Amino acid sequence: MKKCVLLMLCACTFLMAMVGCKKNEGTPTPPVAFADSLPANSRNPYDSFGYWHNVILDTLDAQCSKGELQDLASYSSYAGSLCKAKGWINRSKITASHEEISQKIVEFTNDPSGFLNRLNWSDSVQIRLEKLFTIMDSVGEAGCTFQQLKRTITGFEQEVLESSLPQIDKEVILKASSAARFSGYRWSCKPKLSKPYEPTQLLTYLQMQNTPLTMARVNKDRPGLFKRVGRWIAVTSIDIMGAVHYLSAAEGAVVSGYAGLTMDLMDKFH
Repeated sequence: MKKCVLLMLCACTFLMAMVGCKKNEGTPTPPVAFADSLPANSRNPYDSFGYWHNVILDTLDAQCSKGELQDLASYSSYAGSLCKAKGWINRSKITASHEEISQKIVEFTNDPSGFLNRLNWSDSVQIRLEKLFTIMDSVGEAGCTFQQLKRTITGFEQEVLESSLPQIDKEVILKASSAARFSGYRWSCKPKLSKPYEPTQLLTYLQMQNTPLTMARVNKDRPGLFKRVGRWIAVTSIDIMGAVHYLSAAEGAVVSGYAGLTMDLMDKFH
């Protein structure tokens, strides 16, 4: 019996020594909290906006994975028809034309402030949406993780929740930030979108595809908001733009799905 106890004590001493050695060898990376690895934020009262946004996007993506939507025109046409059939959008508001979607994306990425100005939201909403896009740009370098993005966005949301903004303004901003988290979670899982985003490549590609664009609102020499972000951050930001355009989760899903497909087609083209 004494021999068994002695052996157990020796084994424990050995294990403790091994653990001590490992700690001294280097500082281990702390594990990511489970809640941080998922998109939801229970403090946001409008979080269902982001949830349904992903449901819609997943439905669209399932059709793409079958290989039935091979180009931008077929994608936008199918997306518009599906959203109308499901009752996910106001029939008079969805952007079904791929030319219209392309125009919005190019205008937004080229001049986010000008784009937001044309949406006629209140000054307080516009200021905070610009801040949200600036957050995406500053945090979202190519090596950024979803957890880093989520922590920054939830901090932004807490500031909005504690502010004295009118409730209608808070609703717009918090729906946009919910879309940012859920969209970021989804697009960060796409390996093809981990590459750096090149701001001028999108416009060049669309022009080479003879996509009609009104160039009066586009300055080809201006890189716009995104200068060094990963592609998944750029697509997520484009997604938010679509969502706030009509405050529609479906609109954001259609626009970001289109942007994601465009990124994929750019690689195949080059």
